[in-house]
Order: sequence, then C-alpha cells, then structure tokens
Amino acid sequence: MYKFHHIRKATEDDIFFIRTLEMDPANIFVHSWDEATHRENLHNTAYHYLIAEDIEGQTLGYAILLDNAPGRVEWRRIIVARRGDGIGKAFMAAVLEYFFTNHKAEVVWLDVYEQNDRARHVYEKLGFEEVGEDLSAVPGQRLVIMECHYPR
Repeated sequence: MYKFHHIRKATEDDIFFIRTLEMDPANIFVHSWDEATHRENLHNTAYHYLIAEDIEGQTLGYAILLDNAPGRVEWRRIIVARRGDGIGKAFMAAVLEYFFTNHKAEVVWLDVYEQNDRARHVYEKLGFEEVGEDLSAVPGQRLVIMECHYPR
C-alpha cells in the first residue's frame, strides 16, 4: 500500500531497517550510527525513535528526536524508504503532532544542509522557519537551523 498510516516507537528489531536506510547512498544528507550506538540510544530515555508504518504494518521510514531541554526537542533524523509519495511529510506532521500534544514540546528544531532544497521545502511547509546557521558542525558545509513552534 505504501501510504503513511501511523507512527509507533521503534524497538531493537527495527535497527536493521534503520541501518539499511542510513547506508543507502541516496541518503547522502543523513549521518549514520553503528548498531551499538542505535541500541544504546534506544534505551536512553532522552532519545525518541519512531517508525512510520502503512495500514498493513509495513515499515516506511524512521525518525530520531532528542530531548534537549524542557519543552525543546531536536529532530536528529528522518528517512523514508520511498520518496515523492508524500510519506515523509505525513510522517513528519504526525511526529510534530505527537511531540506538541503528548510530549508537551514548545519547540522542535533541526539542522539541514543548506543545499538540501527538497528537505528544506518540506520543513517550511510544515511550519519550520530558518533561525540561524551552523558553520562548524560539518567542515566546509553550512547547516541551516530551523525551528517549529507549538501552534497556539
């Protein structure tokens, strides 16, 4: 079916799927971690690993978010297996809703490579606004800092 239906929390059984997406050469703008790091982070309550599924329970993508401070959440990663179907945007919208309503986040922020126009466009459509830049995290690259605030 390959149409986003819901999110669920990831388990250790999802690490292979996560690593497979991270290692896909099409995901050049996403950093990867080894299996041990994912396993450790899954057990760290500050990290939130979420899986996107279709109505039949097929995994479509994953997201990793990190509590930075009370009310402030960093979006660390999002990858979907199929691009161009609107899965990523629907998945992100559901994750934002989850964090704003259930997790009581006030701000969700992320950084994105300046040249990753596709992702920046999606983030802007979801309400993220550019608030700064980071020139030191990845040598030779400009990362754009974007924030999405709890809708009032």
